[in-house]
Amino acid sequence: MPVEPVAVGDRQTLKGVIIIKKHLYSYYLFGILFYGVIFLALLAGCVSQNAGRVTTHRQGDISGLQKIAVLPFQAIISGDPAAQVTRCPISGATFRTCEFSGNPEKKIEELFVKGLNLSGGYTVIPPEQVDGVYKRVSTDSPGESPLKILTTVGGKIGADGIIAGHLFYYRDRKGFGYSVKNPASVAFCVHLIRTRDGVPVWKGVFDKTQNSLMENILDIFPFIRGGGKWMTAEELSQEGIKEILKDFPGLKGN
Repeated sequence: MPVEPVAVGDRQTLKGVIIIKKHLYSYYLFGILFYGVIFLALLAGCVSQNAGRVTTHRQGDISGLQKIAVLPFQAIISGDPAAQVTRCPISGATFRTCEFSGNPEKKIEELFVKGLNLSGGYTVIPPEQVDGVYKRVSTDSPGESPLKILTTVGGKIGADGIIAGHLFYYRDRKGFGYSVKNPASVAFCVHLIRTRDGVPVWKGVFDKTQNSLMENILDIFPFIRGGGKWMTAEELSQEGIKEILKDFPGLKGN
């Protein structure tokens, strides 16, 4: 059967369709390339929490713990300005240390108490009700170990357990939310001590420096929670409290 020639008008229509498809395909490839470049740029520039550790450890039986006292958190700074490490008064573990101004340990304490109260599970005796007792016991017990003093304080205020938190390192970012010279860096440790026998039954450690997401793509969820920007030391501390409370024993949902 002879093939009928394509009319001029039909040829022009077909040519137009082909041109449109070519343009659409070009725009498609351009879109992929464009968004790919944007993604890589964001990946290289955005940030997440890395370069450190978040650990929690259940060390003993928590049965019978219903009322928990929270000691005011303490800053542990080495007396030697050249020293780069210091020790936890409770566990003896070494932590990096630096000099810092103000009272950032107070803010971390507030974040912890707030998280503990919101999570439920315990009656919490706040730091302002514990501080006076702690100072009296410390004054009256020279030479006693920190653990022994905490156990005595817990017994005097009728707590089944007592929380002791220590801040070792606190460096705020130098720069802005999307460009920094030095990132934020924080290190602190929290212990829960059973007052009837002075046994530490749980500890949580947060020791992190914020790095770019490119340096650790696996940390994408903290990066998203951080708003895709370089955090302040306070924001990094808040993230740390959330992380360690996830495994605090006896809390609802844990």
